[in-house]
Formats: sequence, C-alpha cells, structure tokens
Amino acid sequence: MEKSSTYNYNVEPFTEDICGNLAWGNLGNLILRCASLHAGEHGFGYPQMIKLHHAWVLSRLVIEMESLPKTGEDFGIETWVDRLYRQFTDRHFSITRPDGTPYGHATSIWALIDTETRQPADLEQLPNGGFANVLIPERPSPITPMGRIRMKNAELVLTHKAAYSDLDINGHVNSIRYIELLLDYFSAELLREHPVHRIEMAYCLESYCGDTLEVYHDIDSKNANRHLFEIKCGEKVIVKGSVQL
Repeated sequence: MEKSSTYNYNVEPFTEDICGNLAWGNLGNLILRCASLHAGEHGFGYPQMIKLHHAWVLSRLVIEMESLPKTGEDFGIETWVDRLYRQFTDRHFSITRPDGTPYGHATSIWALIDTETRQPADLEQLPNGGFANVLIPERPSPITPMGRIRMKNAELVLTHKAAYSDLDINGHVNSIRYIELLLDYFSAELLREHPVHRIEMAYCLESYCGDTLEVYHDIDSKNANRHLFEIKCGEKVIVKGSVQL
C-alpha cells in the first residue's frame, strides 16, 4: 500500500461560495475527511484509536491556495504524514487538478489524546510501532508553518452563540466552523475583489452548544493583507487564526 493517498472530488452545486469557487468551509471539511480516510486505511484512524481509548485532536491547520476549483471541476486531495515527535504528528495535503498541478496545499498538526485521562499520548510508544512505517520524511510541508498571532489593538467584531448546526459528532463546535466565523468578518464585495489566499488556525480549547463566542480582529502590523483573529468564550481563548487576502 502506498504511504500517501489521493482522494478525488468534484465541485458540485451548492458546495460553492458566492464567486462559484469551492467554499472554504467545504474544502476544510474535505481536508479533514481525507486525513481520516488515510489514517483509517493505514491502521491508525478513529475506529482503531478509540478501541485503545484514544482520539485524534487537531492542533494547527494552515491552508494556502493560489486558486480554488470552480463549479463542475474535478480535483484531488493527496495526504501524507512526514514525521511524529512525542505528542504530535505533522500531516500534509496537496489540492491538485486532474493534470497534477496544484491549486494549493495545506499542513496540519495533530495530537492523540487519551479519552479517559484527557492527556496527550506518546506517539512513539504506540502498540506495534504505531504508524512509523507510513512516514515519508523526505516530503516535508509544501508551505510555511503558521506564523505568530500578535494582536495589539483587538476589536470585537462578531458575537455568535454556538448552536446545533455548529457541532460535530463529539458535541464540540466543528473545527472548520471556526474558519467560517472568521470569514464572516469580511464583506462579500471585498472577497470578490480580494480572494482569500491563506488561512491559519491554532486550536486552543473546545467550545460547546450554548457557548457565546466572541470574535476579535486586528491587522498584522507587518502585513496589511493579513487579518488576525481570536475567538474567545469569556476570558478563555478558544481559537487563534489569521486570514490573508
């Protein structure tokens, strides 16, 4: 079995944004779906890990796109893992056209949590060597890792009460739903003229149904096209992120 896997999709009606591109939220969910499929095929997916009382938790996600596939277009998502280091592992993605040229790439960091103690597991101590035989160390991330989020003049720009449609199977607010909340800061007119190029997300804590989420915004002092965000629940920071146009 190949160490990397590619999954093929089509931009179907009702999966697009206002510009006729695959919506960022749908792209994000497909990226996470491909991570789950690849892990399951190689023996370390959700069904296998839950038997060991462990579950994967997304810590970082960066998606960088030169362009997005449009309505009716076919595209593939390739995913692979290049390394693990104690409590974390890096997983990467390439979003490609049928001819193999990239629309863009993504990179992510995951932790494996003990569902009983809620403590991180040591990935180097998994039974039967874990998934070390799947690693492709010669294929590091195709994009730069997440930059720092330093907000000096944070302004509250949006308030959202987490509800039923925000939740995933674990009862938490879906990781990709936070991306959509950041994008809701921008007007449709602005994003028509200045498409999103890169999204960075750092997941700090979980939030639940009924939580009031406050979205704070600032501009990166070194890059006017990079918008910085924090999503808070009370005094707790749930997510830090950035959107670069």
